[in-house]
Amino acid sequence: MKIQSVEAIPLTATFKSTFRFGTTDRTTSPNVVVIIRTDEGVAGYGEACPVPAFTGESQKSIVELVEQRVAPVLIGRDASVRVPLLDAVGKVLKFAPFTLAAVDTALLDLVGRSRNLPVHALLGGAFRDRVEVHGSVGWNEDPAKMVDIAREQAGTYGWLKLYAGRGELGADLDRLQAVRDAVGPETGLFVDVNTMWSPSDLVRALPRVEEIGLSMLEQPLPTACAALQPQLVGARPVDIAADEAVRTVGDAAAVVANRSATVINVGHSKLGGPTAALQAAHIAAASGVGVMVGSVIEMGIATAMGLHLAAALPRLAYPSYLMGPLKYAQQITDQQIDVVDGHVAVPAGPGLGITVDEAELRRLDARTQP
Repeated sequence: MKIQSVEAIPLTATFKSTFRFGTTDRTTSPNVVVIIRTDEGVAGYGEACPVPAFTGESQKSIVELVEQRVAPVLIGRDASVRVPLLDAVGKVLKFAPFTLAAVDTALLDLVGRSRNLPVHALLGGAFRDRVEVHGSVGWNEDPAKMVDIAREQAGTYGWLKLYAGRGELGADLDRLQAVRDAVGPETGLFVDVNTMWSPSDLVRALPRVEEIGLSMLEQPLPTACAALQPQLVGARPVDIAADEAVRTVGDAAAVVANRSATVINVGHSKLGGPTAALQAAHIAAASGVGVMVGSVIEMGIATAMGLHLAAALPRLAYPSYLMGPLKYAQQITDQQIDVVDGHVAVPAGPGLGITVDEAELRRLDARTQP
């Protein structure tokens, strides 16, 4: 099963509405689809979704890296020797996690399709056939708009992810309180701060965090201050999740060793692919640190990969952030995300278990847009 071609297609993708977090407003997404084909006619698909908050990669650089560095390493090689191939690609990419994640996903999909096995079987097997997911309420200066979205989503999801750090601390906490008052105690709430608080902000916020009934704070402090988090939280009943602080498997090991978080976000895009994400999850779990599967709001290919990753983990501390396709105006897979009782089914079938619409990929190719 020799690799015959490696292709990268940059997409023109837009969100249905502006998504706000940290200091970022996202209305478009520079996704790239990687397609690896073999001489047996089998194709595997991967997706990169570079976000400036996590990587220096861009849509253009990912296409160039795939064409100029990845393809020469892979073409002519046996696709079934997946991990050694991934190691060889990693050596020529140096540090390009989103590019590597797309290649890793495409190789997993390719091998799974060729062996008639789902990707989660290649990762060790599934612990669940559906994954609990949470809703997402983007930051808005107007609390009423956040409340409206939260009320709407509370009918679908048992958990909602909110955002803070963009506004003044007291006003942000008031926004969170408004959402809690609107959805009631039955809906689980946690907050992504995206490194926007200082240690003094966290100290001031913790009493209100408990009062509001927030279960977890995701990356409240900059990475440089992460060592202070256990001291500041102490015995208070709130989890701290590491996200921006975990870009590599080594970072996950450091978080575990320093006990700077109680949960690690193992989103496969930022970690350089599902293989690395699985390693990070195993390190965390072995030391009693919880794991959750995050995302950077990708389209259908990377989201399917996230579902297989979540299925292959024995325990998940919190619902996963795997409903990205719902936020896009365009779709690139025939199967659409369907949230039922707060859960999404893990795609069945070989590989990722999805059908990629290649005609739509060609139509959305950014190189052909006016």
